[in-house]
Amino acid sequence: MVKKRLFSLLACFALALAVPFAVFADIGPKPEVTVQTSGLSEDCWVTLLAEQTSIGPWNLAGSEPPEWFAAEEHPAWEAFAAFEDGDGYHFLQWQAQVKDAAPATWSYMAPKHFKILFWFPESGSYAVTEKLDRYAYSAVYRVDFSGFDPAAGEVQTVTARKNYDYAGEALGLAARFVLTLAVELVIALPFGYLKRQHLRVLLIANLATQLALNLALNLTTYYSGWLAMWLLYPLLELAVFIVEAVVFRLAFKPEGGKGHPVLYAFVANAASYAFGLWLGNLVPELF
Repeated sequence: MVKKRLFSLLACFALALAVPFAVFADIGPKPEVTVQTSGLSEDCWVTLLAEQTSIGPWNLAGSEPPEWFAAEEHPAWEAFAAFEDGDGYHFLQWQAQVKDAAPATWSYMAPKHFKILFWFPESGSYAVTEKLDRYAYSAVYRVDFSGFDPAAGEVQTVTARKNYDYAGEALGLAARFVLTLAVELVIALPFGYLKRQHLRVLLIANLATQLALNLALNLTTYYSGWLAMWLLYPLLELAVFIVEAVVFRLAFKPEGGKGHPVLYAFVANAASYAFGLWLGNLVPELF
């Protein structure tokens, strides 16, 4: 009966933590879109045509470029302002020069629905994508211009493909899980909880809670950004402590080890939380 209750508790906890969280505030980072290119044969400028006519500080173009545009940016601004999209998408006065080795990022309040519009100064022509979505908090699209001739037409259609680093995210999740699990097993040694009768419960509990925790961190980063992840991290770690404390208290007798099971849960999770903060500063790519 106790084993069934423990399994049900861990399963419910894992499902709860696997739900991504969103944090809404007017400070900190905002959703962004990065445009990568390959195979460019000449200078190129890029903008995102938005479905809306206004997003935060971004608005429709007037008759003249805003004062904060440098003189060398004026030709690109004029080209984008003159472009008429057949689906009614709008130039909101964000633009950047893009190169294969230097992607362009709309890093503050990027539109949810948009098209990517390129302008080639040498030929005066455009290339535009189909309708796209900001599929993640930090969405990345890549356009391959290999074999593309800007002079072949005034407006040409190109294809943008999602280029989010899913493999890197999965690797980071696996690395965090293995490292934090190792920390908690090391803490179990002085508490006397690495005996055979304890080890199975310890491994199953940590497998469920740490995997759920790290999956929740990844999903939160993907949908809400790294600031939301760091804000939720201590709350999620507290939830892990509560669940593990209950599990260990039900499964272990206090006299079965060298320390109380609830104390072990507290020390182990405090150590893994501190280790996670240190690891995040040392190797931010893992988060």
